[in-house]
Amino acid sequence: MRFETFRPVGFNLGGWLSQSPLTDEHIQSFITQKDFKTIAGWGFNSARLPVDGQWLFQKDGHGPLSKERLAFLKKVLGWASEAGLTTILDLHQVPWHSFGKPELENLWKSEEDLTSFCQAWAELAHALKRTQAPVWFDVLNEPTARDSDDWNHVASMVYRALRMEDPKRVLMIESTFWGSVSRLKDLAEAVQGPNLVYSFHFYTPMFITHQKAPWWQTGKPYQEEVAYPGPLPKAKEYLDRDLPADTRYQLELEGKKVWNREGLRGTLQPVVDLLSEGNRLYCGEFGVYEKAPRSTRLNWTRDAAGLFSELGVGWAYWNYKWLDFGVWPKAGEKGTGPLDREMLDILKTGI
Repeated sequence: MRFETFRPVGFNLGGWLSQSPLTDEHIQSFITQKDFKTIAGWGFNSARLPVDGQWLFQKDGHGPLSKERLAFLKKVLGWASEAGLTTILDLHQVPWHSFGKPELENLWKSEEDLTSFCQAWAELAHALKRTQAPVWFDVLNEPTARDSDDWNHVASMVYRALRMEDPKRVLMIESTFWGSVSRLKDLAEAVQGPNLVYSFHFYTPMFITHQKAPWWQTGKPYQEEVAYPGPLPKAKEYLDRDLPADTRYQLELEGKKVWNREGLRGTLQPVVDLLSEGNRLYCGEFGVYEKAPRSTRLNWTRDAAGLFSELGVGWAYWNYKWLDFGVWPKAGEKGTGPLDREMLDILKTGI
């Protein structure tokens, strides 16, 4: 597998070693070796594996690697390799940063915490240096810094730490502001080097992909159901109201367009620009919340996957199982519903 020609396309395995109870029972049963064979059997070549640092490292993420959990991680990497999949190993949350907890934004506020983060990655890189399984490192999920310089300083430091430990490993660094496409250029100017992939997440427009999502507070004042393709209904009427600042900003950004394939293509221009300069790009997450209209979910995903294929961008769909986006949806408290074959077939067209 040559880095220059390999385009990773597959699924996120969220809800397993991250964003989950992280109990032994859950970890042993939620995803098994069979799932990697299933993904490969569908024709995909990779899996993005979100892992919480608080699970992998002792002392709730502040200590050395847990030998027992490192051994399990290596077994998982072996499962992927045996199935013919490359793993994108993503540190999804760490004690000093979480995409959903602004109070943990310490990496660009504390040099001590930044040093600890770099040391943790160096230790993990050293532990996996001789593994035969193909593994790329995704440095951190959805950095939240509003100022690109803050995150890019962190990214530069961890990049250097990893290069000292493992000079040839493929490293993936996400743009800041939750993987924003608009921050990719800043990242590419700040961090450069061999075997490097710039990553972004794609949930544009949020009023379509995250409509009805209870955790997205910014979208709550806007109560309309949104179809795709099409405009945001009554956007102008809402903008005439008294809205929270974040809601107004998002609605002004997204409410003046008719959203379709060409509209999505326009938002991907920073990706196109970096590709034209010979860079590698990867979309680490994309999808539409399961309670959006069914036709909207399918139409938007078809266009997004199609555009990534057209551009030659690798991707990982969010999500393989559960977590409100999975092609294996949740059913009941612990059950799994039937495979969403229609969604799966759409994703296959983007391979």
